[in-house]
Amino acid sequence: MSALPPVPLADPARLSPDEAAAVAAAVGAVLQGPAWVGGEPVAAFERDLAAYVGAPDGHEVVGVGNGTDALAVAFGALGLRAGDGVLVADDEGGYASTAAAQLGLRVRVMDVDPDLGVPTAATAEEAAGVAPGLRAVVVTHLHGDAVPLGGPGGTDGLDAWRRERGLLLVEDCAQAHGLRVDGRHVGLTGEAATFSFYPTKNLGAVGDGGAVLLPAEAAALARELREYGWGDRYRVERAGGRNSRLDTLQAAVLSARLPFLDARNVRRREIANAYRRHVAIHGDPASTVAHHAVALAADPAGRDALRDRLERAGIMTAVHYPWLVSEMPGLEVDGGPSPAAGDRRQRMLSLPCFPEMTLAEVDRVVEALT
Repeated sequence: MSALPPVPLADPARLSPDEAAAVAAAVGAVLQGPAWVGGEPVAAFERDLAAYVGAPDGHEVVGVGNGTDALAVAFGALGLRAGDGVLVADDEGGYASTAAAQLGLRVRVMDVDPDLGVPTAATAEEAAGVAPGLRAVVVTHLHGDAVPLGGPGGTDGLDAWRRERGLLLVEDCAQAHGLRVDGRHVGLTGEAATFSFYPTKNLGAVGDGGAVLLPAEAAALARELREYGWGDRYRVERAGGRNSRLDTLQAAVLSARLPFLDARNVRRREIANAYRRHVAIHGDPASTVAHHAVALAADPAGRDALRDRLERAGIMTAVHYPWLVSEMPGLEVDGGPSPAAGDRRQRMLSLPCFPEMTLAEVDRVVEALT
């Protein structure tokens, strides 16, 4: 074991002096202000995020309590009801499946492409062909890597496939803040995009938080669903409501941190690319914000050997994610097991990757990889 301090997998408390000062000022303003629940800080962040991602005219961001609630609120606001079918990737970590279960939706899992490591029209078709009653497909931009969709109106790809079937598309961007493909932020192809602001995310709060991007009419319904289903205050008018307001303090922190996001993503990519020179890294380096830097070993034994070597060097690692959705006993889903997703899961290892890593820490990881 290394005598040096351990290299953490992530350290959300490390901030640059400028970003730390911005966060402190935002927190102070809320503590001295009139609104500790709701109010202008929440509305301001909703506007800020919509502008940042380039939301189309007539679309709005709605803040909620966390990323899982963002998915559940999105499902409800789009009109999905108990018994409707939702297609998700078997390696999505269980987040979309958990949100779907809260609404009584039927989850069908799909495999990933064995070479790309993401769902495609072919893997979706294979799963959906035996799943009547599908209403929606969830695409998770996992690890900060873009899932190729083909773009709006495209003639091929996953987006065109779901349009031909008349399915709604929900893009889970929880790990993909700032991810742009050909200059366009992910999350703008489907009917809804969801976000999580857990502290280790690329844009993280100092607690929890989430948001959903929707067309204005659905956004109005989402605002009711996030607060008990109220229409008039204290009057529940919508079934399926919950108490999931984005905390005012977190909204202010997120607005303060948003201007730093692009530079932080640049640094994440630099770190992942430093590793990429010595080990295979999951995903396309041209379309990632490196939420995770995931090493991809040749086989499970190689992954385990790499993890042991890094541990002896004092370098923390993790497996994102050790179980497929179809392997989780608390989730009742159709389909699976998924061979390609299962194979990659056994070969993946997440390496330390966060913007405030020191040069010495990055060098230690690189040395251990070589």
